Amino acid sequence: MSKTDGDIDNVSELEASNEGLAEGVFTTSLEKLSTPPSMFWAAIVTSLIALGGLAGSSWYGWNYIQVTQVELVSVSANVRRLESQMVSIQILESSSQKILDKIREINGEIERLDTRNQVVINRTEAVAEQLAKSLVDTRSSYILAEAEYLLKLADQRLIVERNPETAVTLMRTAQALLGQLQDGRLLTVRKLLAKDLQALESIPFIDVLGVQADLLALDSVLDDLQLPVRRLTPVLNEEKTITITIDKWMDKLSEFIRIREVDEPIAPLVSASDAGRARELLRLSLEQIKVALIREDQVLFSSGIAQAKRLSKYFFDVISGPGFRVVNTLSVLENIQIVRLIPDAAQGLRALKTYRQTLTKERAAGSEVSQ
Repeated sequence: MSKTDGDIDNVSELEASNEGLAEGVFTTSLEKLSTPPSMFWAAIVTSLIALGGLAGSSWYGWNYIQVTQVELVSVSANVRRLESQMVSIQILESSSQKILDKIREINGEIERLDTRNQVVINRTEAVAEQLAKSLVDTRSSYILAEAEYLLKLADQRLIVERNPETAVTLMRTAQALLGQLQDGRLLTVRKLLAKDLQALESIPFIDVLGVQADLLALDSVLDDLQLPVRRLTPVLNEEKTITITIDKWMDKLSEFIRIREVDEPIAPLVSASDAGRARELLRLSLEQIKVALIREDQVLFSSGIAQAKRLSKYFFDVISGPGFRVVNTLSVLENIQIVRLIPDAAQGLRALKTYRQTLTKERAAGSEVSQ
């Protein structure tokens, strides 16, 4: 039996007990009509008390019924909510099952495609092997392949390292290899290669490694930088008239200024903590110059050198010693132009690739005719 059914039975028993109590009170009242007045009034009071208890019990039972009905409505709502949730769960389970089935189908399709691709790859490798066997590798083929490799390497050096000097060396080596063949069909290739060499040789030389070496050498000098020592030095060999004027002016000014002599040396205007921070900022400026050198950013390079010179002159002694070396090196570097315009120097490479492809097709056609 549920909690709700038990509450309904309790309410029914309470109503039955209230009805029995009312009948007993009414019967007792009828039986007491023939009794004396005192007993009559006692019976009336007792009847009123019984009626009050009956009314209270009825009110309590009515409230209990109302509360029970509210709970029943809430329980019904919860049951409906659970039923809707169960329906949603069932729908999700069916959807999940469909998704799993779809995933299995996709996995099967992927496996079939992998198998088909492997078959195609094996067939392609077999055809390529047969074609390679049908072609006759001569000395010219090796020379052309080596020249193309050198030109590719030179193009990579230009793109990645932006180093025309190394690219020119590689391209001259490829040009010498092509000169060994003495083939008139290579005239166009060699002409375009010569144009590429002329374009690269017109680029001004910049010793990037030398500049990097100078900047790296300054890293160890920064720790030896010294604070500037500022002292008040007297002015000698003044004229007599100026001395008299200054003396008169100082006599009047001495009334307002008090001068004391001290034995301790005058402290520099830059403290040690400021100098330490200035060293770190100077190191960051040098790193900025290195990055600008690699990126060929002239604005960043010049601003980094200017900032490094300003820090050195303001916080350190640049008259002599390490400070002078730092400022002197930065002054030499600030006049260097690090930006170079790299032209397109791959015309010879593209022409050589086209020539090799044409030669390969001719050889393949010749082998088919011979078969």
